[in-house]
Amino acid sequence: MVRATILVVDDDVDVRETLTDYLTTLGYQIVPAASAEAALSALEGIAPDLILTDVHMGAMSGIELCGRIKGDPRFQLTPVIILTARSELDARIAGLSAGADDFFAKPVDFVELRTRVAALLRVKYLLDQLERAEGVITALGLTIEARDPYTAGHCDRLARYAVALGRVLGVNEPMLKALRLGGFLHDLGKIAVPDQILLKPGPLDAAERATIQAHPVVGAELVREMRTLDGVRPIIRHHHERFDGSGYPDALRGEAIPLGARILAVVDVYDALRTARPYKPALPQAEAIAILKRETEAGYWDPQVSAAFLTVIYELDTDTNPLQV
Repeated sequence: MVRATILVVDDDVDVRETLTDYLTTLGYQIVPAASAEAALSALEGIAPDLILTDVHMGAMSGIELCGRIKGDPRFQLTPVIILTARSELDARIAGLSAGADDFFAKPVDFVELRTRVAALLRVKYLLDQLERAEGVITALGLTIEARDPYTAGHCDRLARYAVALGRVLGVNEPMLKALRLGGFLHDLGKIAVPDQILLKPGPLDAAERATIQAHPVVGAELVREMRTLDGVRPIIRHHHERFDGSGYPDALRGEAIPLGARILAVVDVYDALRTARPYKPALPQAEAIAILKRETEAGYWDPQVSAAFLTVIYELDTDTNPLQV
């Protein structure tokens, strides 16, 4: 088993060496840093499993360091422990605001340190396992896309469109992540759709249509046990709902449809219009936009989401994909 790596940041050489020596005896691999700036430099070359930092360290405090670390997508799930004096309530509050995961009072109780570091590392290990599983599921989404030569690049475009639209609408970072993953995973349930239906060049009969319309439910069920995909599951299940209630699988109406699903619905229909399919040619951008506007006026799509999309689509849709015109 690979040893966990801990970044120890303290400008007091005695404290730094004491922590390094003790944690090394527990079997951890330690990377020491004498300042917050040195810690940031170290993070360019390593991905620690846990970071232990003092508060007061000269030009950049441990609080600011924590904020910088948590603001980096690479380290958002990396536990950060801040060392403070028992009386430093303001530092603890600031640390929590910066995203700190735990605090230790000085002088450090080594039994408490050993126990709580081990607990945080267990949580980090489980989160890493979930992230890896999430990556496998995302790759599966691309594999499903690859079954259909007409949808090459569809997942990448949807992820890009959805995130850009989410930013325009002012959604938070967790929602942006859900939108990106939703772009890859929205059609996950098509794994249960036979090729003869998925690639059929003509109209579908009632039974075939029912099979296709079951794919959002199948996809949502496939990720039900993955907690890191909690925000993605409603997007998968509801991206074929319509604002007027005429969509599927649950005929939701208006704002009862989760916002992420309303966003993905708009970008999905636009990309479908812009790409060639077995049953239709790719449409020019102007015609696709005109259809999107008409369908929004007819009640299919959230008008606020659709209007926001039209403010960014000219910058986004510069793809030279041969399946687009």
